[in-house]
Amino acid sequence: MLILLSSCEKQLEEFPQNKVMPTTTEDYEQLLNRAIISRQIMPYLDILSDDVDLIETDHVQDGPDDGDAQLAAYMWQDRHETTMSGGDIAFSSFYESIFYCNLIIDGVKNAQGVELNPQNVERTKKQLEAQAYALRAYAYFYLVNLYAKPFDPTTAAVEQGVPINLAITAEDKAYTRQPVQEVYNLIVSDLEKSISLLEANPADGSSKFKFGELAAKALLARVYLYMNNWDQAIKYASEVVRINPSIFNLQAVGEQLNEGNNSGYDWEVTNILGRNYIGSFNENVLFVNGLNELMPALSYWHYITTFSVNKELADKFEPNDVRRFYFMQTFSLNTFAGLRVKLSYAKNRYINLGDTFSATPGSGYTRAIRTEEMYLILAEAYAHKTNGLEEAVKYLNTLREPKFRKGKYSPLVASSFNSESLLDYVFLERRRELCFEGHRWFDLRRHGMPAQTRTGYSNEVATLKQNDPKYVLQIPQQELNVNPQIGLTPR
Repeated sequence: MLILLSSCEKQLEEFPQNKVMPTTTEDYEQLLNRAIISRQIMPYLDILSDDVDLIETDHVQDGPDDGDAQLAAYMWQDRHETTMSGGDIAFSSFYESIFYCNLIIDGVKNAQGVELNPQNVERTKKQLEAQAYALRAYAYFYLVNLYAKPFDPTTAAVEQGVPINLAITAEDKAYTRQPVQEVYNLIVSDLEKSISLLEANPADGSSKFKFGELAAKALLARVYLYMNNWDQAIKYASEVVRINPSIFNLQAVGEQLNEGNNSGYDWEVTNILGRNYIGSFNENVLFVNGLNELMPALSYWHYITTFSVNKELADKFEPNDVRRFYFMQTFSLNTFAGLRVKLSYAKNRYINLGDTFSATPGSGYTRAIRTEEMYLILAEAYAHKTNGLEEAVKYLNTLREPKFRKGKYSPLVASSFNSESLLDYVFLERRRELCFEGHRWFDLRRHGMPAQTRTGYSNEVATLKQNDPKYVLQIPQQELNVNPQIGLTPR
């Protein structure tokens, strides 16, 4: 992290027009653009989960294919980054974003405006400050859920989290981990500040790459869910769906889409029905960040990589649930090794197969905040509360009905569940609705870190024990090299 901060400081020395520090709101706008992560940084996150299979017979390259870069993650090796050519860059990327957010929070109040109206200048400064608080919270949320144990109210005060850095200069000091509770306290505080600023200084909402009031509240609802604070999770998720109840409706496309027409062969896939399920233009999408984290690991262009959609996941969708065919499709490709058939990812509804060959803007997004997640948060939080089953089932039905073929949905009935069975059902529904958006690995961590087994090349078996320490990722080696005081993740 010392190297990271030194690098950021060097960039600031050149930013902008040889200024030592930003002075105008326009300068801080440029800093905000640097704080927004616009690239792929966690291509291993869904590979770690049980939503992905490795099919060895699909390996048709003479050497490694693009999926093999994530092989260490798939096999839950002690270091998930060992097969990645550049290592794990999520740690440094999030702290770089945090550094720019710190600069904005520290200095934007004193920035000079670039327009004459002082009220507009003040509103712009408040909006920039709000964005910085939200983005910093967003970065720490991922850091603490990648590199620390899941939040447990009984142990969070003593469990090692991740370093908290609020500095605006490259300080020559070691950064050590702070307790999980302190990291979450900062996340909550930052989001509360962001929400307060955005409520008083609303953004125009034209860009889903920046936080609006609803996106910040939605992230806070997610954070409270992870903290087992059911009342606060309900409060913020309810506020989001009250103002924006949008749900991506699949009933119309469900009249046409089925197993028979949900397949592609070589280049003949231009007939894919529907539009991007996680598109930034969708009303139900509140925020998007980075690029598609699945490509090229799950690519099916030029050749078929060994990673594919887990068939058990495909079987979890009920009859007439359109998501089964909207989120995945059967793709066939004639390779020099013969015909290969793959259950491929299709949530972004690709038309150009080239967009599956690498993470590009055409690949779409997988890291998003959507209203559907709020309905699932409400269902889970109410399922934990005394006399909350009716409300939980109500939110599940509201979410699920538009995902089924018209007239084919049978509503869930609260009397069919107890609290435990309903929580299991919500967990399953989260797996279905939020698949391949980076939630599943975190959900496995939140729900008991279950034992798992999978098979890699040459029948090599990988195992995670119940509560396995490898549910917490190892700190990237490049960070330990410059700041060993962070310490290895216990194994």
